[in-house]
Amino acid sequence: MPQYHLEYLNRKTYVTSMETIKDPRTLKFATMSLEWWDKEFGWYTKGCIALCSDENIHLSYIFFKIDKHNEYITVHNIFTQTSMRRNGYAQKLLRMVFAFALGLHVKRFKLTSISNSLDFYLSMGFVYWGVNSVGDYYCDLPMPFDGLDGVAFMIKNTDTPTLIGRKFEKIHTKVLNNDIHLSDLQNIIYKNDLIRMGKSYMLDELLYIKE
Repeated sequence: MPQYHLEYLNRKTYVTSMETIKDPRTLKFATMSLEWWDKEFGWYTKGCIALCSDENIHLSYIFFKIDKHNEYITVHNIFTQTSMRRNGYAQKLLRMVFAFALGLHVKRFKLTSISNSLDFYLSMGFVYWGVNSVGDYYCDLPMPFDGLDGVAFMIKNTDTPTLIGRKFEKIHTKVLNNDIHLSDLQNIIYKNDLIRMGKSYMLDELLYIKE
């Protein structure tokens, strides 16, 4: 059975790793992630990790941040180059990062998903409270006691107020009325995604609590 390990990447080692990415689409996304991390965090935090094989080949990448109070882990970007997809690398990487966060007693996790990433997150049981100001789907949930593998069980067996916890105002503000301000193209995608998400899209439940 293959053995995987995590490697923290600083800016220099990330740029070196990018040179191994062959397909233009993934390289473009990797470059965008680099530029965004430069702007937002400046690489002062250990928030870029690669999943590595026994041969130390970088299989998948994640950008994340844990706040100074260990309240949230925020997943910003996770990606695998095209030739290495369909091997479960991104899910394995996310599982290991969640386990790391659990070791720090992190209480909640949050992320946003574009339409193209929905199937990946839905397969693990993630749910969304609405769309943010740019039209991405917004997730903010408690950290399950058994990490990533516990997400689906937690959603199934936990009521909405408990999932929201004390973060109602924060979540509500993040998604308030954004669904009615989408562009025509975004609205077409949004309506199709609502069908894909089904009960995993919980805007109505959030608004019901507000009422």
